[in-house]
Amino acid sequence: MKNFNFENKVVYIISPERWGPMRVSKHHYALELANRNCKVFFVDPPLLTHSGIQVVNCPDHPNIKLVQYKPVYRGKRFLPKWAYNFLLKQQANTIIKAVGSKPDVVWSFHGYLFEDLRYFKAPTTIFFAADQFNYDYLPGETYSSDISLAVSDTIFNRLVKSDQKVYHINHGLQQVFADAAEKRLKELNNIGRSKDKITVGYVGNIRLDALDRDRIMEVVRENPDLKFIFWGSYKVNDLNLGGKLNAECDDFISFLEQAQNVELRGVLTGNELQKQMEEADMFWMCAKVGFYAFWDSSNSHKILEYFSTGKPVVANYISSYKDTNLIYMLPNSDNTNYLSHFKNIVSLVRKGEQPERIAERLRMATDNSYKNRLKQIENLINQ
Repeated sequence: MKNFNFENKVVYIISPERWGPMRVSKHHYALELANRNCKVFFVDPPLLTHSGIQVVNCPDHPNIKLVQYKPVYRGKRFLPKWAYNFLLKQQANTIIKAVGSKPDVVWSFHGYLFEDLRYFKAPTTIFFAADQFNYDYLPGETYSSDISLAVSDTIFNRLVKSDQKVYHINHGLQQVFADAAEKRLKELNNIGRSKDKITVGYVGNIRLDALDRDRIMEVVRENPDLKFIFWGSYKVNDLNLGGKLNAECDDFISFLEQAQNVELRGVLTGNELQKQMEEADMFWMCAKVGFYAFWDSSNSHKILEYFSTGKPVVANYISSYKDTNLIYMLPNSDNTNYLSHFKNIVSLVRKGEQPERIAERLRMATDNSYKNRLKQIENLINQ
């Protein structure tokens, strides 16, 4: 395919997460495409509580419609493959009919759902693997797409076994964060100075099952002189990205709410979040590494947002950044020494960092804006 671009296209985005207040890659790509004058139909994950198919306006952009539907393709384990595939094809046809516009591009972030993206009869098909797979076999979307994109080294190493066109591509960054990083590059002398009082920031879903909750509570307890700010969903109505609603997680949220040195700020818009993140002197991530197939901590969407501040990031082992000096991370998947590692980085932050290390993070942030990611994907398709 030659001279492909994302201008003025009808794009179906098939998402494993609903549209809502919390945003990750599929939501941000939808918004970036909408800004390019594309008509974006954001296909929410199927729910049995829906009745038929509804196409509704998105409150966040006039060029985005939300497609909500009840699946007709239940019974995969019990139906012959040909029968189940027939139901998938029928589901694709009912979505096209409800939308009223045939797709120029079908872009799936949801592996193992439709399996064969050719059912939508779009000239261009993309499979974007933003998360690890929880099955031993590869998703059919890999074999039915023009290109497949993997956001981490471990996902790429699995997808490339398909012998299809697979590319390793990093997460993207909202333009408001990329612009702030560009501005900070010109003001390096005001970043990285020594500090007496330290504020530590965390961005993300606080009910995520992958969080190493015991370590997080240990760090908060053992550092009463630090202020911890958590931005992200923890209330039931804000969990469009999922999250645990069990006693263990409720106790964790209760601990954070009651801790004297913690603030829970909840979900903010990109602009609000970018401004408030300036309050932090460092950021952190503390996840269970490789604790199940769907999450192996090989990359995280929040890292680029952290980099946009230029400030230090302390984390568990993140394999996609293992050969860089951008993150102060543990050397392997064992989180046993996380507390002592965290305290060492706090001591470093108190003294201040070298400007070049700060600049390296800022450059990584500006290079990985969603605008640049779309240009990269266009070039890959044109190859």
